[in-house]
Amino acid sequence: MHASARLAIVSTMVGLAAVFAAARPVDAQVIGYAIAGPAGFTGFFGDSAQALHAAGGAEVLAGGRVGAAGEFGLLVNPDGGLWVTSINGVYHFVPSRPGAVRSRVSPFVTAGYTRMHSGEGSFDGWNAGAGADIWLRPRAALRIEFRDHIRPDARGEVQYWTFRAGIAFR
Repeated sequence: MHASARLAIVSTMVGLAAVFAAARPVDAQVIGYAIAGPAGFTGFFGDSAQALHAAGGAEVLAGGRVGAAGEFGLLVNPDGGLWVTSINGVYHFVPSRPGAVRSRVSPFVTAGYTRMHSGEGSFDGWNAGAGADIWLRPRAALRIEFRDHIRPDARGEVQYWTFRAGIAFR
């Protein structure tokens, strides 16, 4: 599948998630998070596993399950860094709201548009990820996830991957 087709599919998913999130604002909930972890990249110009990705963001969920998310962060390695901004759709398999279920674990998937930028220029891409919020208290959780930011390029695709852990709060 071409990168432009994948980007169109992901953009459509983000739009649909935004519509679902806006459909019932009474049930809407916001989850904020701060997250960081080891990262790396692989692509046409080489590969490295010597990076760190730190970010903060928020999700707006309808019914504790489906919604839209935004994130801003920095991916750094010994050679420099990239500012990373993402707008995503998100789906929690188990509702992520107090009292909704007896499970404290809310696994999720997310995908959407990514814009990366450094002093040398900027570029578009897309991202996909999966993880879980483990609610330790009604308003505080441990968040763990894997996220892959994909940069389509005429010279070859580049993937910026990261394993991250942090806190989520509502």
